[in-house]
Amino acid sequence: MTKNERDSALSDAKPFDSHYLMELARQRSQESRAALASFMIDLLGDRPGALTDTERTLLSDILRTLIFKLERSIRDRLVQLLADTGDCPHDLIWFLANEPIEIAYPILLRSRVLRDEDLIELVRHKAIEHRMTIAKRPHLSETVSDIIARVGESDVIVELLRNDTAAIAEATLAYLVERARTERRFHEPLVKRAELTPELARKLCHWVSAALRQYILTNWDISANTLDENLDSVLRDVEIAAGDDGLEGKADALADSIASDKERLKRLVISAMAAGDVRLVVALISKGLGLRKVLVRRILFEPTSEALAIVCTALGMTVKEFLDFVAVTAGMKVEVAGGGVEDPAVAADFFNRVSEETALTVISHWGRRPGFLGALRDLETLQDE
Repeated sequence: MTKNERDSALSDAKPFDSHYLMELARQRSQESRAALASFMIDLLGDRPGALTDTERTLLSDILRTLIFKLERSIRDRLVQLLADTGDCPHDLIWFLANEPIEIAYPILLRSRVLRDEDLIELVRHKAIEHRMTIAKRPHLSETVSDIIARVGESDVIVELLRNDTAAIAEATLAYLVERARTERRFHEPLVKRAELTPELARKLCHWVSAALRQYILTNWDISANTLDENLDSVLRDVEIAAGDDGLEGKADALADSIASDKERLKRLVISAMAAGDVRLVVALISKGLGLRKVLVRRILFEPTSEALAIVCTALGMTVKEFLDFVAVTAGMKVEVAGGGVEDPAVAADFFNRVSEETALTVISHWGRRPGFLGALRDLETLQDE
């Protein structure tokens, strides 16, 4: 059959002649393959939703056989069409999505036939180019975004964070904020995510500030004390205040009224904790020792009691009062997080080795830069490792 005869047959053929398509597919000339591809492009472009299951299956079989034998420009046009066709056979789209990126790209980026479980499988097992393309895909679900965050390379994660239409869960963002300690490229796109909570924004600010401090001290001749004072000012300016529902204000007012009476402050902290009034305990310790509330809450519910021992020593507690206080907080930890109970002998030993002078010195540092110092310590630990 000559080229003119094939073109004439195609123009005269019925809208879908399966026997003719199979006959054309069996021919191995470049012209017959081009004619077949052109016919399929026209067919998919004109009536993609009108194909029967049998017709779609036949097209799928032919395409999988010929896709690598078509001329590049024709193949690309065909794959672009398939990417935008919502009722393509799933097995064909899955086949194309697993091919090298020059074929898979439009499928990975746009095909609505791919399901979340398909995308997760591709992220886990295909090349970085496939992950990068999926990260750009519009309207990714939280589940797929989480897999990309935990499996993907840094370049892929940056692409995900810059995808404004991708849904990213708070737990995923928390994981990425932790990684931002050492991944500076995450800083800018993380800050721009609408889902970033105030607490995560505060933590990210500390990572950024600690990294910036280290970079400036390494590269420029500037006093560390001067730099720290300026960074303190910036951190205070960007601190996001916690909400106040009225009860918080009353707790603060009571704490203000007795903050200067150390013995009364200690007794009230002990009785408030025994009564389970954590909000009042936090307000009292915050006002009495000059610590930010977010740090006090963290100290109260940390798995171990070393930081709490320092706070209780600064408040003037005896070892018995401290152990009673620890026992109450331990019960709350078990309720909230399912944690275990700390050995009282270990807690008492640490408490007895901390002098009041040492405790007040540590409290002074915490009051100055609690979050920033923690971030800096973490960075230094990572470098030592």
